[in-house]
Amino acid sequence: MIELPDDNARTGAARIADLWFPGSARSPRLTALPGYDALLSRALQVDPALSEAFIQVAELAAGVDDLTAEVIADWPEELAEAAFYFLSCTYYMAPEARQAVGYPGQARTPSSEATPDQMLDDDLLAAVLALGPTYVPTPTTD
Repeated sequence: MIELPDDNARTGAARIADLWFPGSARSPRLTALPGYDALLSRALQVDPALSEAFIQVAELAAGVDDLTAEVIADWPEELAEAAFYFLSCTYYMAPEARQAVGYPGQARTPSSEATPDQMLDDDLLAAVLALGPTYVPTPTTD
């Protein structure tokens, strides 16, 4: 079983999670999700390589006084990308996160059964476009 090695790594994990998934008017902060600890623990079991990258980033995050996007930009790119991918997958494992962004879950809708009108329907992307932009700007230190 893969786990965060100590309280230092747990602190760093929460810091990086809140930096990358701070929440918005529409979506919850990652560490505020119900069962955050269990969710993180479950995610750590999925892919050892991604888990190791995340643990390394959590330890780096714990060792920095002021954790910002600029600080992370100086870390190894592949390591930061793997950790971000790990956390984004962890975030969307939570039903509350999926519900907040309007993702109804998977449903079997084979394109082979779609009519020509369905394939050319202007409303095909309407639900996605209705969500609007999902960008959350990085806080500045100005």
